[in-house]
Amino acid sequence: MASPWQDPPGMQLAAPRVTPVVKLLLIANCALFLLQSVVLQGWFDRTYAFLIDWFALAPYRWRELYPWVPLWQLVTYGFLHGDALHLLGNMLFLYFLGTMLEAEVGSRRFAAFFGASVVLAGACQLFLGLALGHEGPILGASGGVLAIVCAMATLRPGTRIIFVFVPLTLKTMALIYVGLDVLRLIGELKGQASGVASFAHLTGALFGFLAVRRGWIWRDPVEEVEDWRGRRADEQRATDERRLDELLAKISREGIHSLSPAERAFLKRASQR
Repeated sequence: MASPWQDPPGMQLAAPRVTPVVKLLLIANCALFLLQSVVLQGWFDRTYAFLIDWFALAPYRWRELYPWVPLWQLVTYGFLHGDALHLLGNMLFLYFLGTMLEAEVGSRRFAAFFGASVVLAGACQLFLGLALGHEGPILGASGGVLAIVCAMATLRPGTRIIFVFVPLTLKTMALIYVGLDVLRLIGELKGQASGVASFAHLTGALFGFLAVRRGWIWRDPVEEVEDWRGRRADEQRATDERRLDELLAKISREGIHSLSPAERAFLKRASQR
């Protein structure tokens, strides 16, 4: 059966149905942008400055506060955007390709993948900024969005989309964006200010590619925790059964009065199960 994302004969255009995690991300990003740029920046300048200082990814804060660094910024920076075009670009990619990826891998896997990509992209850009002495705050979900783009391009490289009225495959679009960020990063390393966190973009792109190639994207953290807890419970039951057999053998040899208080307590708990 053909995938709903493959181009049918005649190439019909339709907006995808928004998936649960993408919907939450769209609402959160747009709501925070309205708060940040319309309400705070327009009427409450000091509160706006506080928001950027403490919730964007600010290298100067990490330098000032070390070793008590504001770790939460590795998450919160991804929900703040510099301007409306920055927000619009990220949200369009999130809507079209994020819904593709979430439908492909499931909501929990998608949420874990996107969260990991935002944190990793932010951390790499932060360390580069600290190394180069940059002071400007880092903000925006672009690292996570590029991770989505490259993950989808790796999963379905030949899938065609309409990008600014031009039909492209996902692989071609991803290569274009990665190439542009490589050029911007080279300029940044030469001292040219681009105003774009290119290293975060490239980190996200590489993570998206590797997550698919290495199979990380199919790992469900909730299932893994449940499996780990199940294995621990099985191991504990096996240990308890061995200990119970040893205590019963001891009682048979030496009598119940030979048990220590701890052994008696364990025997009592075992009898109540």
